[in-house]
Formats: sequence, structure tokens, C-alpha cells
Amino acid sequence: MPSYEPSLYPKGRGNYPASDQTFKATLVFGASVLSSTKTKHLTVVRNSAGNYTVTLPRVYARRTGFRWGWGKCAAGAVYYPVILTSTPDTASSSGGGTFVVEIRTEAGVATDPASGNELDLEFDVCNDALLSGY
Repeated sequence: MPSYEPSLYPKGRGNYPASDQTFKATLVFGASVLSSTKTKHLTVVRNSAGNYTVTLPRVYARRTGFRWGWGKCAAGAVYYPVILTSTPDTASSSGGGTFVVEIRTEAGVATDPASGNELDLEFDVCNDALLSGY
């Protein structure tokens, strides 16, 4: 028999409305270059050592989440990505919102990871005004 009670645990990661989107990208690094990007909707461009601009397919009101992990990483290396600027609500020259991500060492210095390393990035974005004060 079906229940007529409200769902206390909605599908998905949280109470996000249907307008949320998750975008994923895998960055494959070469020697001081971004050798390839595995993504469906994002554009990733290397600006300088360890500094990358990620462009969304369109603008969104806000970023609601960011996750990352290393698919492959050189032994002993400690790298972590940091979002320097988050402007999903401002159109870039390509038309979509952007994030500037910098990859840093444990000393906080921007650097390109070793050749062959793979970084997985996930960005959650939303257009719902109800999420403005959570």
C-alpha cells in the first residue's frame, strides 16, 4: 500500500530542488600542460602553473557543492585544489559561469601536478532562490 506521508529523505544528496545540476570533469596532466580533459559539458583552460579556469555551459545562481579526488597521483605528492573565484552567476566570454581552480602543494604554492596525474572535480550548482540563505 502506498504511503501518503511526505518523504523525509528525498532522492539525491540532499534537499536540493530539481533545478540543481552536477558537473564532473577529470583533468589529465602532462608536462606543464593539461594533456586532456574528460568531461561532457565543462570547458577547462590552463591559465598558468597550477591555475585553471572551468567554464559551465550556462550561468547558475550559486554553487552548492564542490568535491575532488585524485584518480592517479604520484607517490609522496601532496596536492589539493582550491577555488580562487566562484562566479557561476556571471556570464564569461564563452557564455557560462566560471570557477578558477588552483592546485597547490602542502606549502601552499601553485603547481602543475606530475605528468600522468588525474584529478576528478565535481561542481554542484543551482538556480533556486530558496537556497540563498541555507
